[in-house]
Amino acid sequence: MKRVFHIALREFKSTALTKGFIIGGIIVPLVLLLVISLVMPRLMNEKVPQIRGTVAIIDQTGALTQAIERRFSHEAVEQWQKRRQGQVVAEATQAAQDAQGLEGAVKAGRAMQKAEELRVDLGVEMLPPLTDEKNLAMAKQPLGEGTNLEDGGRMALVVIDADAVNQQAGRQTFGGFQIFTRQKLDDRVIDLVRDQVRDAIRTTRIEAAGMDNARLEALMNVSQGDTREIGPAGEERKSLGELNILFQFAFMLLLMMSVFISGQYLLTTTIEEKSSRVIELLLASTSAMSLMGGKIFGQMCVGLFLILVYGALGFAGLILMSLSNMVSPMMIVWFFCFYFIAYTTIASLMAAIGSAVNDLREAQSLMTPVMMIVMIPYLLWLPIARDPNGVFATVASFVPGVSPFVMMVRLSSTTQPPVWQVLAAIAIGLVFAYGCVWLAAKIFRVGLLQFGKAPNYATMWRWIRMA
Repeated sequence: MKRVFHIALREFKSTALTKGFIIGGIIVPLVLLLVISLVMPRLMNEKVPQIRGTVAIIDQTGALTQAIERRFSHEAVEQWQKRRQGQVVAEATQAAQDAQGLEGAVKAGRAMQKAEELRVDLGVEMLPPLTDEKNLAMAKQPLGEGTNLEDGGRMALVVIDADAVNQQAGRQTFGGFQIFTRQKLDDRVIDLVRDQVRDAIRTTRIEAAGMDNARLEALMNVSQGDTREIGPAGEERKSLGELNILFQFAFMLLLMMSVFISGQYLLTTTIEEKSSRVIELLLASTSAMSLMGGKIFGQMCVGLFLILVYGALGFAGLILMSLSNMVSPMMIVWFFCFYFIAYTTIASLMAAIGSAVNDLREAQSLMTPVMMIVMIPYLLWLPIARDPNGVFATVASFVPGVSPFVMMVRLSSTTQPPVWQVLAAIAIGLVFAYGCVWLAAKIFRVGLLQFGKAPNYATMWRWIRMA
């Protein structure tokens, strides 16, 4: 046991104390943590620059002047921003659900950026109707001259068709409008202009049709209160929507990342020691089983170190967002239980592959079982997250190899699985991990001193029967 400890300590030092690991595994996360905790709050409190200018309107209907001026008043712009924020939250939720993994997180983040407060002071400049293309070119000219968003110049030009309010005789459709803007104008300003002009045209059409616009809006508008969730103790808390799904993915990703990275280090160091014949010197002073046990335990500590670093980074983010209650103490206990199972399974397979090959190129042909264990949960996490207690999620929780990742998705959801399922998944995982260690030990014992032609699965099976 003492030899196993010394081997594990050496394995940990040779991995965790290298410059590459320190920079990538410690310095980068600490810099991110510093940015999140110190810089981001200040940036969030900074007011966005004010956009000041005019929107030129060519109203060829002659009936929209008052409606458009009302839509660009200060109060109307504030109401638009409130409506826009609600729409953006819905867009972020849909983006997180439609796209998996980091892609969904990036799309949701981009959508949420549009919800930031927009400081605008836009005046309305009504221009005479068009008579020819020359008039339109003159109206566009100021757009190409301005570059400063605070210069008070013309920001956009809106040309409204003559039949935008009343249909022309013999036509079943209404006319529309077209927007021209200066270069690099904020997309949110363009959305503001488009929405307000469209709203003004729609309201005027309703009034022209002899309908009561206020009555029609009251009929079409359906108010909805905030979605609330009832916890086991009866407390109500606000629903987190898309954040719950991202939280589930984050827990699974943390488990997957720590297991696979530490397992990859184990594979690399085993191949390097075998190819350099250092392994022969190590076997002269200890047994193959002690060597494998020490290497697995040492890289397990590397994985735990990564969990502590990145877990602290994520928890700090939750604290800043006042969402630390999403992580319960029992969830952390289950996480480390499933980390032990997942890592032992992956590490034993990595150790077996590393002992059997002579270089990393040969190892790629034997990585299929490992990649299946890692990729299947990544591909299936979204259906499981949407229905954590469904039949598919329940069955997947008992599939050896992938069950630790599936259970972490279920445990980090708002609907907790029954305790007996968690314990059953742990029992199945321990049995499977023990079987992987048993098979890996036989391959490890024979493969360490085998050189020459790269083995295949049939050759490794013969080694298992020989050992």
